[in-house]
Amino acid sequence: MYIASPDNPKPQPTRLLGGALALFAEIAISMGLAALVKQISTDISLITILFCRYLFCLPLLLWLGWYQRGAALFKIHQKSVLTVRILAGLAGLSSWFIAISYLPISLATVLGALLTIFITLLAPFFLKEVVGRRRIIAVIIGFSGVLFLINPFSEQTGNLSLIGLTAGLAMPFFAVLMFIFLRRLGRTEAAISTTLWYNCVGTILFAAIMLASGAQFPSLNAENSFVWLVLLFAGVGSSFQQFFMAWSHELAPASALAPVHYSSVPLSFFIGIAFFDEKITVSFILGTGIIIGSAWYIFQRERARKIAR
Repeated sequence: MYIASPDNPKPQPTRLLGGALALFAEIAISMGLAALVKQISTDISLITILFCRYLFCLPLLLWLGWYQRGAALFKIHQKSVLTVRILAGLAGLSSWFIAISYLPISLATVLGALLTIFITLLAPFFLKEVVGRRRIIAVIIGFSGVLFLINPFSEQTGNLSLIGLTAGLAMPFFAVLMFIFLRRLGRTEAAISTTLWYNCVGTILFAAIMLASGAQFPSLNAENSFVWLVLLFAGVGSSFQQFFMAWSHELAPASALAPVHYSSVPLSFFIGIAFFDEKITVSFILGTGIIIGSAWYIFQRERARKIAR
């Protein structure tokens, strides 16, 4: 439930519903893209996938940037802050693609829910916030949920990829850094400009890595038509992801939309079971509940602290 205040009036129910639906559309595209990337990751280099994701994302963003800002579409004032945002974004997306390639998609998605917990850990360093005893306990409990997720004593999860687990834990860490520096940029910079810089740098970087590593594009033939469709969707779908995310936060405040983010977990369960024959164990459900419960508690404590100001 969203709590109104004189400075933050309660949004209309139709706007809340619209914001929730827009955010759910972004999450659905994200999970669909994750499933497709996982599907082709055994046949094509992740470097190639990442390059195509950034390259094919640009046309719609360039059109929107020119429409909104004209010749000033690349104008930025906080260049050092933008640099950190770009590096964190590149590392976060790369970690996500690696995680879904090496891990069950349900596990990679639940590890992403550690984002709220990482925010609490990094808040004293980047946001100069004092983190109370209750939130520290919630962080410890949240991380204990990871032990249930990976359950090294289980035959099913005992041989999980160390690369995948490292990437799965790195992804929410880098995502937190990205959001922190995006917040700073949002005070003075146009969102479309920061997005364009991020995607242009990503395109150039992964083009260079492709050349250096010798990664190849799939052949242009009927046999690879599905792979090329996925590569195209990786970019175009990402453009719509960013559009729906921005639109959702125009329609409704982040605090009201927070519960919608957790819809990615049941979606990942469905995708994992239906398309990748994943098994959802009791320890996995328990670990998921601990992580999401801890993240939700931290979110509620943060909202209560802001209201009490």
